[in-house]
Parts: sequence; C-alpha cells; structure tokens
Amino acid sequence: MSEVLYETLSQRLDRFPGSKRRTMESVEPAWIAEAEAELGYRLPDSYIWWLQEFGSFTVSGSWIYTLVPPEHRDLADDDLLYNHRLNIAADWRPAGRLYIFTPDADEDFYFDVSAPITEAGVPVEYPVMRFDHLMGEAELYADSFAGFLEQLLQERGY
Repeated sequence: MSEVLYETLSQRLDRFPGSKRRTMESVEPAWIAEAEAELGYRLPDSYIWWLQEFGSFTVSGSWIYTLVPPEHRDLADDDLLYNHRLNIAADWRPAGRLYIFTPDADEDFYFDVSAPITEAGVPVEYPVMRFDHLMGEAELYADSFAGFLEQLLQERGY
C-alpha cells in the first residue's frame, strides 16, 4: 500500500469515534516478530502498519485484535495471539483462519491464511473473510487488512 493511501486511511481512522492511537505503548517490532514466529507465517503488511500506528481500535464496542505486551498476553481479550491460542485449544475453528475481529455473536472476521507467506521481502496481504454464523457461510469481505478497515469505515459512514 502506498504512503498516500496509508495517510488517507490514517486520517479517516482518526475521525472515527472510538479510534485512539496507542499512547502508552506502541506495538514493538519484537512483539510482531514473536507473533510471526509462533504463527509460522508473516502477518499482513497493512496489519503491521496499523499495529504500529494505532494498535488499539474499537468498532461498536468490540476490539480489533492487536498485540499486547507479552507479559499481559494471557489475560488480554483483544490480543491476537491470546485469541488464536484459545481457538487452537478449543479445536473448533477451521485451519487456515486467523481471527481478527468478532463484533457480535452473528459474525467473525478472519485472515484467510490457508496459503501462508513465510519468506522475507515478499509483500504480504491475506484476504479478510466474514463468517456469517446465521447462514453458516464465509464470504470475501476485503482483499487486505487495509481494505477491511476501509470497508468498516464506509459501512459506518466515515
């Protein structure tokens, strides 16, 4: 994603109610590296940009999953790895999915990581899928995490 597109998205996110750039601590590059090592694949580039610029973001009272300091990870409902570990332990989520947002009981959003990218130097984006629990179906929501944010903002009039 180009710097201009990141700047435009950043300005839109700043105007969204509930948007707050992390002020206490930013997501450290080491936390991202630890997450990628545990997952076994690279995180999307636009998600990493968002982690480092915003890190915390709520939509309608629900958190988009972030990376919290490792010492707090086991108790953080908004931590990506904490939720991923719960999904693995429960063994009820299909493989190839990395959940990023659960706004209510009716739907979930996840990265489709069925073809994970591990090599360095390759641009990384995964499609973001929306799983509708009422219909029992998944559908493409956005081609990237940045597209996911854009779609969320657009649906809410921002």
